[in-house]
Amino acid sequence: MSTFFRDNQRKVQLLPYGSPGFRTPQLGAACALLSHSTRFTEPAVVSLPTGTGKTAVLQLTPFLWSSSRVLVLTPSRLVREQIEKGFESLHLLKSLGILPADLACPNVQSIEGRIDEADKWESLRPVDVVVSTPMSLSPSIAGIACPPSDLFDLIVVDEAHHVPASSYMAILDAFPTARKAFFTATPFRRDKKQLPGKLIYNYPMRNAIEDGTYGKVEFVPCIPEDSQDHDVAIARLAQSMYLDDTNAGFDHRLMVRTDSVKRARDLLNIYENETSLKLKLIHGGNKMAYVRSVMKHLREGMLDGIVCVDMFGEGVDFPRLKLAALHSPHKSLAVTLQFIGRFARTNASELGAAKFIAVPQEIDSEVRELYKTGASWEYLVANLADARVQEEEAVREGLSSFSAAHTVDSDDSEITVDSLHPYFHAKVYRTSSEPRFDLPAFVPSDCRLLYEAQSDDLLTRVVIYERATKPKWLGNASLSDVKNYLYLVHYDRFDELLFVNSQEHAEESYEAIIGKLFEGPWDSKCRELAHSEISRALRTLRDPSFFNLGMRNQELGGADESYRTLTGPKADRRVTRSDAAIRSRGHVFGGCNVDGQVMTLGVSSLSKVWSNQYGLIPKYVDWCREIAAEIKSDAPVMTGSNLDLLNTGQRVESLPSVPVGIVWNEKFYQNPPLLRVDGDERDITGLDVMIEIGSETESTFQFCVLQEETRLATFQVSLDGRYKVIQLSDTEVEVRFGGAPCTFATLIEQHPPSIFLSDFSLLVGSDWITRSHPEPLDFSFVETFPEFNSSVDIEREVGTPRAGMITIHEFTEKKLLSQSPDILVYDHRSGEVADFIALWEKDDHVLCRIAHCKGASGKKSDKIKSAGTGVSNAYEVAGQVVKSIGFCNRPVKLKDKLVDRIAGMSQLKRGSTEKMKRILDSVKTKHFRFEVCLVQPGLSSSKLSEAVERVLASACEYVQANGAHPLLWLSE
Repeated sequence: MSTFFRDNQRKVQLLPYGSPGFRTPQLGAACALLSHSTRFTEPAVVSLPTGTGKTAVLQLTPFLWSSSRVLVLTPSRLVREQIEKGFESLHLLKSLGILPADLACPNVQSIEGRIDEADKWESLRPVDVVVSTPMSLSPSIAGIACPPSDLFDLIVVDEAHHVPASSYMAILDAFPTARKAFFTATPFRRDKKQLPGKLIYNYPMRNAIEDGTYGKVEFVPCIPEDSQDHDVAIARLAQSMYLDDTNAGFDHRLMVRTDSVKRARDLLNIYENETSLKLKLIHGGNKMAYVRSVMKHLREGMLDGIVCVDMFGEGVDFPRLKLAALHSPHKSLAVTLQFIGRFARTNASELGAAKFIAVPQEIDSEVRELYKTGASWEYLVANLADARVQEEEAVREGLSSFSAAHTVDSDDSEITVDSLHPYFHAKVYRTSSEPRFDLPAFVPSDCRLLYEAQSDDLLTRVVIYERATKPKWLGNASLSDVKNYLYLVHYDRFDELLFVNSQEHAEESYEAIIGKLFEGPWDSKCRELAHSEISRALRTLRDPSFFNLGMRNQELGGADESYRTLTGPKADRRVTRSDAAIRSRGHVFGGCNVDGQVMTLGVSSLSKVWSNQYGLIPKYVDWCREIAAEIKSDAPVMTGSNLDLLNTGQRVESLPSVPVGIVWNEKFYQNPPLLRVDGDERDITGLDVMIEIGSETESTFQFCVLQEETRLATFQVSLDGRYKVIQLSDTEVEVRFGGAPCTFATLIEQHPPSIFLSDFSLLVGSDWITRSHPEPLDFSFVETFPEFNSSVDIEREVGTPRAGMITIHEFTEKKLLSQSPDILVYDHRSGEVADFIALWEKDDHVLCRIAHCKGASGKKSDKIKSAGTGVSNAYEVAGQVVKSIGFCNRPVKLKDKLVDRIAGMSQLKRGSTEKMKRILDSVKTKHFRFEVCLVQPGLSSSKLSEAVERVLASACEYVQANGAHPLLWLSE
């Protein structure tokens, strides 16, 4: 067994007397490594900025950890040679006085080819240090032999941000008992993958600037002349800067950087033709003998510089490289920082400031901030790099704060909190009662708990469970489909908001999760956010565009129009002021560009917020906190888009005005729930639903569901404290929605219908969406009839009138027939379009007039009575208006409805079914005009109370906003 490092461990002098010793970052890293080895076995991550002496600390690690046989992984062949030579001589550590000058050196072997036989692995046992790239020995590469797991007891990785790559991970996994030490200048990756292990030491880049390790760094923008080739412009400016530095006495070299071999060859020709600089091309396909020759000529001054393809970005030690011509700037911050680090070191008197040349317009990435003219690059680099490392440290600290309360042992897999990357989604609740994470977590009764962990620091709980179900296509229970589910809960104590992220999105799942976080009823402690509150999260987007949004139509009767969805890159631009007059805001999903990165965010009226990203749990918690900060602020939410035209409503706990109409939730028209009636399942969207006018109190109202003339169920809706629905009828009705059974009341509570109030504002759940205050009633819509005061029994819509009089329906029928319609349908029964539907076919249009009749009598609640005589009748007619207005721009739907009604009990008073179908089909080539006529002989045009006039004005305005024309038939 190799014992070189173990035998010589105590010869290490971290604070040598009379010798230079380590610089501050090196000493700090060495002490951190020594401390880590006394307590922990997990991989150690050391972050040292380029140029602060990382290589010396790397070489010292086997001594500090008393290792026997060491494997050192490097990213490239050139770096491999540097590391090999460093270990063979230990010159660096000896020159600093860290090791005795007369100390023998270890047996070092560099692996150049692939280890394709087991014997080649065994031949390494006498060696102290093996240096290689992953391409030579990673088991993930075809043809490489499987290594013996006990061959190395320490693996050191240089430029360790590569570690998450499969080739590196396969090597680390092949030696499970070996300790690992990872060295990098940037312990973060653009792809957000986490470096394994514990970040034990980080030396901030700002400190490296202040202690003189980093020198001045300048960006020199290249501004090509009109029509000048950008590459030529950069080449000429690079020569000018090189000659200026040479004349100033600096021994600098130039590096021309691009991103492909073909482009590199083109650039070499440009520099040969446009400048006098002597350059050579280096790329990854060159043989090492050629690369060594070029590097030798570069050191000796026989070359002015090199053209390279992603070369020298990491690991290569060549301080004279001080000028960089960036024909293809890096787009990753991590790579850019390493690249700059190679140029910024100040470890020789003949070296000056580093200079970078690029065309500013070609910069389009997260590093754009660096390329601003006049920016102090060294401090911008420090700020960016240190911020990213601090972010990485915070994530690691957050992960370490979790303690597992339950985990299932498995030979196949291991669940750890750092392996979880949840989708950024949450249903948000407001609560001043802190959740109890010490209470048992919720797990569905048909599921098995796999993992549970919580963090008191992050106030977060994580739960994973599995559910096994029999496939639908299988007749017995011999097979099971197993699916795993994750949910997590985060409480923001400062803003008193609870975030629930669940893969199962049914409302009962969220409620079950919350129910296990509190003692006693949870609904008295938590409430969903109003749409206006959750919409505040949109402030996290700067100058956003919206590519998916919904608008809830403030009308009834249209399955295809009750909820309109707009999609596309600029969907918000298609929202108009006309939309705002009749529609309110539904869900919204949009994004913005921040330094080349796309940020997205969505919100919905169900108190949900989401972003199209996955991430580690501490990052998810940071996202929740950012959302919470915006939700807490009640400042106006202005997106600067047409989305701002749409109303989001406000949360209410009492009725703003009297409910008059109702329509099912828009989801029911996309995926209709099925109601079981007399053994049969019925689509509930085909049933009649109506408000029980007069049943309302300050915070409750009732509505009923009917099939033909049969009342199936009656429900009471309560807004007091929390939106709640209960079924009043004795027989509980069961429905199926999305394949899952539930009670009718639960379905309505979880998917609130749209409730229209007497002023034609909208109530969805507890969110009240107001309308602009209507203009005074336009009396040009009013037509009065003297018959209402003489020959019409205004208290009888139908039935037997008083002697010598006719009913309201008889009057309306007579009046309409006198106007010679082509079609007149009498539809007075449950599920009606209106009492009367009349059609006139003209040369260029079809006129449809529907008439709703109401007598002077009617049930009145105390609230209605106080509003003045006739208000109850006005409310009922208003409800009929909103129900039928949905046909105003849907003649085909009206045709299908009337055909079905006439086939039943409705009557054709004039015309035939075939003629009616032909007239409505002709609308394909003609204009369709729609009139809504309210026949109210119990209301006097000259004696309208303020309350009644307000209801009628709102009704007329609503009819007009939906593209129809209102008519009011009143008494004088």
